[in-house]
Amino acid sequence: MEKIEIVKKDKIAIIKLIDAENLNPLNKETAKELLETLESLKDDIDVRCIIITGSGRAFSAGGDIKLFKSSIENGTSGQTMDDLLQDLYKIPKILRLYPKPIIAGVNGWAIGAGMNLALSCDFIIASEKAKFRQSFCNLALIPGFAGTILLSRQLTWQQAVQMSFFGDTYSAEEMKNLGFVNEIVPAEKLKEVTLQWAEKLAKGPTFAYARTKQLFFEALSTPLKEHLENERQMQIKSAETEDYKRGVFAIIEKKEPEFIGK
Repeated sequence: MEKIEIVKKDKIAIIKLIDAENLNPLNKETAKELLETLESLKDDIDVRCIIITGSGRAFSAGGDIKLFKSSIENGTSGQTMDDLLQDLYKIPKILRLYPKPIIAGVNGWAIGAGMNLALSCDFIIASEKAKFRQSFCNLALIPGFAGTILLSRQLTWQQAVQMSFFGDTYSAEEMKNLGFVNEIVPAEKLKEVTLQWAEKLAKGPTFAYARTKQLFFEALSTPLKEHLENERQMQIKSAETEDYKRGVFAIIEKKEPEFIGK
């Protein structure tokens, strides 16, 4: 791995983008490494929560502008974009359907696809220095990396269009007011607080989390009658897990449940 590093500790995996000199761009190399890492952690029984964060001044500055420039100069802009997006576009979907909770620890700039990488995670803990921007319009591009669905599903039409058409910079506080950020912390406390969230999630009922995420995702496009039947079937499966037994008996015995993710 050259673009990311992975640290595992206490049922938590921290994935850090480490191309700080270039503001952690989401290029083909980073996408490939991120996908491989997520796939390898999916069935790792020793990992029950994942943190994605950046290094240096940025969480991720999104697209690789140097790559875009060279593709224009050699007349391959469309093909280059197609090649780039083959792996890149798998990431938002895998994050939304990932069977374990994922936290974005946004340490600095989250621009374009970098912002949407954060929005694709289940939680966002942001440094008070974090800045967010849908910069695609400055390149005459549409809000890619799932931006058109991530924004339109959570914002009003007017808010989504304003954010996309003007490409303004939003502070962590503004993003929290819009409902995107779960918590804002001092820069020096970001790792500590993010780990606190991850530790709590890593002790939770992992299968129930995964099924909840799947149902949330499916609810975006499934008719109500069909969705309720899917939800009913998922609840039956959940009642057959070891964690369900532990939760029920813990309540009866008036103690905290000790979930094992099974």
